[in-house]
Amino acid sequence: MHRKALAAVTAASFLALAACSSETGGGGGSAGTTTISYAFWGTTDEAATMKAMIAAFEKANPTIKVEPNWIQSDYEQKLQTSIAGGDAPTVAEISDTSLPSFANAFKQVEVDKSVYYSPAVQRAGTFGGADYAVPFVAKSKVLALGKDAFDKAGVAVPSGATPMTTADFVSAAKKLTSGSGSKKVYGSAPLWYDGWLIAEGGSYYSADGKQCTMGNPDGIRAAQTVVNAVKADGFAPNQADAQGQDMFQWLADGKVAMLPDFGPWNIAKIAALDSSKFLIVPLPGKGEPMEVDSLGIAKDASDAETAAAKTFTKFMSSTPDAQNLLATTKSALGIPVIQGSLDAFKSIAPKVNLQAFIDAVKNAVTTPAVKDKVRIESAFSGDLNSRTAIGSGTEDPAVVLPQLQAECQKLLDAAQ
Repeated sequence: MHRKALAAVTAASFLALAACSSETGGGGGSAGTTTISYAFWGTTDEAATMKAMIAAFEKANPTIKVEPNWIQSDYEQKLQTSIAGGDAPTVAEISDTSLPSFANAFKQVEVDKSVYYSPAVQRAGTFGGADYAVPFVAKSKVLALGKDAFDKAGVAVPSGATPMTTADFVSAAKKLTSGSGSKKVYGSAPLWYDGWLIAEGGSYYSADGKQCTMGNPDGIRAAQTVVNAVKADGFAPNQADAQGQDMFQWLADGKVAMLPDFGPWNIAKIAALDSSKFLIVPLPGKGEPMEVDSLGIAKDASDAETAAAKTFTKFMSSTPDAQNLLATTKSALGIPVIQGSLDAFKSIAPKVNLQAFIDAVKNAVTTPAVKDKVRIESAFSGDLNSRTAIGSGTEDPAVVLPQLQAECQKLLDAAQ
């Protein structure tokens, strides 16, 4: 090769290398910009909220570009597939209930737990004594009620701060039930067994996560309450009547007086109603399990991507610029996890007592982290629904639950 040509090639190569060195991160992007990908799930409105949060982050951090990866169905299965195929997103949203199955795919992270007002949130990204994800959003449950139904039945409206006992809830639900046929008003929407189990003081597992416990007296009592609620003389619509029906709409129309298992996704809906006619109060007893979604960083992320991902997760989880966007009158992903965003959250529907959601986050019952949790509990729920009147079966829960607990224990032992 001629000396001039060689010099030209060398100069060109040098310029190319210099350009590459100014592009931080394996994700490419323009000079000086790191690109990371972010996987999440949700409805169309929830995805729009998430994208608004991403836009706020990019405005505050112009050298980092976030490519949204909205997975609309089979989220965990598709996330596992991408990880196994070496194409993991740089950052992935993950539920605390599923973290044990994904922890090996995430880098360990440092979490400033003083940022979060709830002990349950502080522990959400922890597995095996280490932190693998940064807490992002809490999804506590409350009880919503229609005041008119209480007035008509002459039943006192429950406290917005102190939970009813489970016995008081059942008593009120029976008194609030009236009429028949298409004009029947139910005291409550159907109860969710997993939630009522916690409300009654029970749990799926022992505190150390090594024993299945849903077949003990608390679990049996919870199941019998759920079954009795949907009997012909019960206080909740049965499976056939409730199938395909929107229980929130039934609450709005006065067809049910109380709606347990009222999650953040209903906040925008209740904010659109006449808030003087509705109220949110704590769930009875010990409440229901709370989901906390966190943000994990891919183990195979490059140094530049990891640095950008840490900046992103910190912004999303601990700044009002992001946390204030979690819930609006249009859509709600969940409850903010930092104190500084709670006033903005409560202002969405100031008359319905959104404080009850915050109290539920603060007081949430923490369940142990268990490997194969989703598979174990899916198997249990499927059998419980097929064999008892919690679903389509007819067997006595007092007989079925101890048997299912034994099956649960086999699966739990195999997973440990």
